[in-house]
Amino acid sequence: MGTEVQSLSWFKWTPYAILPLISLFLSVLSLRIGFKSRQTSGAPEFILVCLGIILYSFGYFWEIISIRPESIIFWDNFQFIGPDLLIASLLFLCLRVANLNRFIHPISIFLFSIIPICTEIAVWFGPAEWIRPSYRFDPSAPWLALIYEYGPWMQIYVINSISIFTLCIIILIYGAWSQRAFHRIRCLVFMIGISLPFGSQVMTAGGFIPFIHPKLDIFPLTASFALIVWMYGLFYFRILNLIPLARNQVFEYIQDAVFVMNSSGFLLDANVSALNLLGTARLKQDSKLSEFLPDLGVLVEECRTNRKTSTEWKTNHGKYYDVSVRSQRAEGSHITIVVLRDVTQRAISERKLSERRDILQSILDSTSILFLVLDGDGRLILLNRACLQTTGFDLMELEGKVFWETELFAEESKIIGKVFEQRFAKKKFPKHTSVLLRTKDGKSRRTLWEHKEVRDKNGHLQYVISTGTDATGLKEAEFRIETLQRANEEILAKNEIIESQKFDLEDALQNLKRTQAKLIQASKLADLGQLAAGIAHEINNPIGAIQAAGFNILSYLEKIRTDLRSILPLLSSLSDEDWNSYKELITLGISSKEMLIGLERRRVLAEIKTEMKSADILFPEETAEFFADFGITSSWKNFERILKNQNTRELLPFFLNLLGPEQCVDTIKTAVERSAKIVYALRSFAHFESSHKKRKFSLKENIDTVLTLYQNLFKHGVEVSTNLDGIPEFLGFPDDLMHLWTNLIMNSVQAMSYKGSIGINAVLQENEVIVSIQDKGPGIPAEVKDQVFDVFFTTKPLGEGSGLGLDIAKRIVEKHKGRIWFESSPGNTIFYVGLPFEV
Repeated sequence: MGTEVQSLSWFKWTPYAILPLISLFLSVLSLRIGFKSRQTSGAPEFILVCLGIILYSFGYFWEIISIRPESIIFWDNFQFIGPDLLIASLLFLCLRVANLNRFIHPISIFLFSIIPICTEIAVWFGPAEWIRPSYRFDPSAPWLALIYEYGPWMQIYVINSISIFTLCIIILIYGAWSQRAFHRIRCLVFMIGISLPFGSQVMTAGGFIPFIHPKLDIFPLTASFALIVWMYGLFYFRILNLIPLARNQVFEYIQDAVFVMNSSGFLLDANVSALNLLGTARLKQDSKLSEFLPDLGVLVEECRTNRKTSTEWKTNHGKYYDVSVRSQRAEGSHITIVVLRDVTQRAISERKLSERRDILQSILDSTSILFLVLDGDGRLILLNRACLQTTGFDLMELEGKVFWETELFAEESKIIGKVFEQRFAKKKFPKHTSVLLRTKDGKSRRTLWEHKEVRDKNGHLQYVISTGTDATGLKEAEFRIETLQRANEEILAKNEIIESQKFDLEDALQNLKRTQAKLIQASKLADLGQLAAGIAHEINNPIGAIQAAGFNILSYLEKIRTDLRSILPLLSSLSDEDWNSYKELITLGISSKEMLIGLERRRVLAEIKTEMKSADILFPEETAEFFADFGITSSWKNFERILKNQNTRELLPFFLNLLGPEQCVDTIKTAVERSAKIVYALRSFAHFESSHKKRKFSLKENIDTVLTLYQNLFKHGVEVSTNLDGIPEFLGFPDDLMHLWTNLIMNSVQAMSYKGSIGINAVLQENEVIVSIQDKGPGIPAEVKDQVFDVFFTTKPLGEGSGLGLDIAKRIVEKHKGRIWFESSPGNTIFYVGLPFEV
């Protein structure tokens, strides 16, 4: 190469400057291609590498042609930007190539960028001796060559560069070892690219190849060649992945017909099965599927337009194919893969099976017997027309649904479902069941079923075949009788409980009487005796009502057993409308609160007898007596239709006999609840706190217990109002507190001479519950207000008061670490109790 130069005042041209220009051109070309393929994995890192080599080549070009020392130093410093950018991004490019993306993280990017950033700071802002402790310019070369000694940071820079390139080679070796096919080849290509710039430098420095000039840096040129290799491996080397041998062994082996089409609909490839379907040995250039199979081409185009992935195709020769259409992008291009599978035999078998099923369905629909089939999960897979007519559902509404979730009422669904799930195991399925079906309009139908199970060789239940009959009429009557018998048994059991509670009450009364002997004053004995008498009076009333109701129930059941056999034909002939009318009659009688006695009963009977005669009601005298006895006289006109018909009117006494036990059960329920409430209150009151540990309790229930026990003493002359809602449960001694409320309430009642009003209120203020008991008595005299809490002090006449009530109350409050006080004036006295609110 010639060494002639041209020069101006600030630069001198030399032909050696062509080499960095060539490197610059190749790097810009690689950058352009990398930017166009920027969506490819590794493209951002490749672009940064290109920028690094561009900056290096650009700076080296100006260093060669510059003749001013300060310009040469500047462009030599400028060159550091390129290698720093190259070193910072090359490592992450190699990680992308080796499919080690998991190591690319903001932390790793920051760590490997520290030394390049520090290098730039040292070059531009640090002391000169960090990079070049000494330097000189050699004029013997065709350009003014800069020669300098490496400073301490320059040595760090060189070590870091060697380490980075060594790490890149290790990463690529690992990628070539761990990856396959295209990815392995790509790693090898990148290793070749890395070896170009550094191998050429070593060989040039060692004199193994003829060098161009000893002072010339050929690294930018070899690095730009490496860019070409990397670009080819990164963006254009995927063609190596299409190995013809593998393609012939896999693609051609598939028995399904496979077509590959581009976005314009032209066939790119087809396997042997597809070519046989087309009737040709090879594809011609620019061939479309519609040219060979027009109807298939239309189906594929519809799938592509509507974004459907599958359809069916029937040929003119009677063959059936499943068609799968998949669209995807590969290497920036859009292709469509069409797969056809021959399902002719399956389609013929399904058609024959469908014909047989239609015949079987026709046979089943011709019978009035209920028929259904469940699978192993309890889902309905077959029903006949009788089932659909009975339930009122359509086939599409039931098929595939779980039987007990669709056909049963909510109260039976969980029970039946649990039984069925247990039977779906290896247990024997029940042969006979009685099920209350739910119709579409919400009505119920009683049905009887017989079952046949089908199991596989492992004993797992596969199907349950069931046949049944609709037994709504007779089953309804039998079911109601069984229900009444069970109700009678429950009543007798509850009666025994009441008797037991009565003994417990008598025992509690005896305990109260024994407690009387321990009281200090005779007044306390009188109060306790009065309480016991009131409770005995309160408990005898519900017991008497229960006894009377029990005799009535036995009488009604006797009438039902006597008349049932003779009226069964009439029950079976009742229409749904008649059944609903009697059902409404019984429901109305259960909820009725009418009670006619004396003159009022005679007046109402005379009126409805006259009305029934005018309306041509059969047996108006007897019918009016029936309606009056069962408390439904106000609604008799709702049942004119069944009262005028001879058959339905004859059934009226039977259904009223069914109504009677229902009304008696309601009476017993009310009496039991009343007795249980009194017993519970008495038990709570009789139990005295023996533990010194507080427990949670409800203030409202605590005070209500006292009011329940003592209501007989003041219910005719004292009006009690309470406002205790909104107080949460808190810790205390509830048994002690019941004695506290008893003393305060009885003091108020006695102060008013059992006539007046008492108000009991409670509020939560910060950490304290304040209970107030207010009465309208004469008040506490001012001269004795300071003595009311003293032991044995009383304002009652001699022999009537013990003087212990308020003293006991004060001690109970102090046990709770609370406070008690009062406000009193004529006509208004309020006692306050403050209890700590602890939860």
